[in-house]
Amino acid sequence: MRIFKKTENSKFTTELLRSAEQRINFIYFLLMIAFEAAIIIYILLNDWDITRYYFGIRSGVVLLVGIALNIFTMRKNYPWVKYVNNLVIIYTIFVLGAFTDLIAMLFIMIPFINSFYFRPRFTAITGVVCIVMMYFSFMIITATIFNENGDIDYNFFSIIQTSFDFSNENVVLIIQNRSFLMITGIALVVVSVYLSFSSRKFTIQQGELLQKSLSTETELKVAKNIQEGILSSDFPDNDSYAVCASMTTATEVGGDFYDYFLTDETHLALVIGDVSGHGMAAAMFMTLSKTLIKVYAQAHYSTDKVFDLTNRYLQQSNPAKFFVTGWIGILDLTTGVLTYTNAGHNFPVILRDGKEPEFLRSKTNFVLGRRRLIRYKEKRIKLHPGDKLVLYTDGVTDAQTPDGSFFGDDRLLAALNAAKEQNQEGMLSALRREVTAFENGNEHYDDATALVLYYKNYYHTEPPLSKSFFLTEESFDDVTAYIADCCTAAGCDENTVGQITIASSEILANIDMYVYEAGGDIEVLTKCINRRMTVIFKDNGAPFNPLLVQDPDVTLPLSKRKPGGLGIFIVKKLMSDYSYTYENGQNVLKIEMDF
Repeated sequence: MRIFKKTENSKFTTELLRSAEQRINFIYFLLMIAFEAAIIIYILLNDWDITRYYFGIRSGVVLLVGIALNIFTMRKNYPWVKYVNNLVIIYTIFVLGAFTDLIAMLFIMIPFINSFYFRPRFTAITGVVCIVMMYFSFMIITATIFNENGDIDYNFFSIIQTSFDFSNENVVLIIQNRSFLMITGIALVVVSVYLSFSSRKFTIQQGELLQKSLSTETELKVAKNIQEGILSSDFPDNDSYAVCASMTTATEVGGDFYDYFLTDETHLALVIGDVSGHGMAAAMFMTLSKTLIKVYAQAHYSTDKVFDLTNRYLQQSNPAKFFVTGWIGILDLTTGVLTYTNAGHNFPVILRDGKEPEFLRSKTNFVLGRRRLIRYKEKRIKLHPGDKLVLYTDGVTDAQTPDGSFFGDDRLLAALNAAKEQNQEGMLSALRREVTAFENGNEHYDDATALVLYYKNYYHTEPPLSKSFFLTEESFDDVTAYIADCCTAAGCDENTVGQITIASSEILANIDMYVYEAGGDIEVLTKCINRRMTVIFKDNGAPFNPLLVQDPDVTLPLSKRKPGGLGIFIVKKLMSDYSYTYENGQNVLKIEMDF
């Protein structure tokens, strides 16, 4: 039969089946104790004759053995315990049933109890055994067999022979009188087998769901770690500016995002966004949105153009119809001029010295990702040293108390005003405490994100060190030595100095080979900012971008490789970043390395 087909079970299904088996074993253990107690009470309250002794002692001894085995195996789930339990109970009921056939009706409960082992084959087999033993019990007590001496004949084979002698009037009478119980027992066996099969099927499904749930939970934790890694956490704090941010998600992963990064030495980009919806899908759309914004901003597009390009891409790649509210600002650190664009997002809050906090209000543009032909507009404002700018998502202002009251804009301004004398970290912590206290234990239903910019002072740039050389094969060593000295003076470690020197040698070789035939003038500029060493090579030759040279296939043997490209390939592998432009009649190749 298909219901008896053996299947491979998952780890969780196996654990659930073992747990069920332990519970039913414990129930049988309690039944054994109950039977033993009943026998002892019967002995104490009644006269004890040879018949009672025969039936009582036999069943009592077997019960004691079963109880002892169950106590011994209580802490371990041995698979054979269920067989012992059934054997003890069936034998006990059979022996006692031979004393009075009313006890035999207890056989009916065994298939039902066995159905909770969730083993249909085992339930069916023990059910059939119980029906047969119940039949014999009826026969033994009613169709008593006497031997030639006039005593009751307990010979098992004689009992079987007499039980199936349908010419015996007593046997026929017993079958007629007990037929209802027998039919009821058979029906209960069938029901118990079906119940065992259905319960097992449900348990297997439950185990699979638990396994999927754990897998999903594990994946969500991994996704959360990835998301936390994507969101910047190395908050800058220097003489010019400081940034601090935090995000609290309503689920394992969220749809909010923030970002901050330099587009060049003097321009800081600030981004905050909120994807519609929650969960994994929203988190994936968030990652795409954040990446697009950063790519376009680092390509030096204006804020309105950044959102225009991002919107076009998201609108074309958005089958789930998500949308993003976003705000981007690019701050010129040297002047304090902040250009920004708002795409349906909450108004930031600006805090100036000696003034109350106020919203940086402007006409908002449409959200990102839903309409293609949208024109985004850029606004401009000037920040002064000491000003703070607070970006946030609606999860902050929409935080609720248990009775449904919202945190709102007024409480936001009041909380920021109370913390305006603190630095960026203190202000962010104070805002989180205010929101948490307001919620009063109410769960977050939306992601809550905030970012604080503290503009400390105008950024003063130092011009890069510059030195000119006439490049020939003989001057290679002088140029690389100069670059190495500049890197060392900037605080680069020995490994960084070595890698930049190797990359510089390859670049000089390319300039000598492809730009100048008999040597020529070059200018080398060096600068180090925030542990990033930059070296720029300028020459007056014809336009030539070495970065466009195809990378060689280094997996091939030397004899099969095409000539050229290996030097620039080495540069790409060694450096953190590299770029080429042609400006004012000069080739400008820049390499950068973090240390």
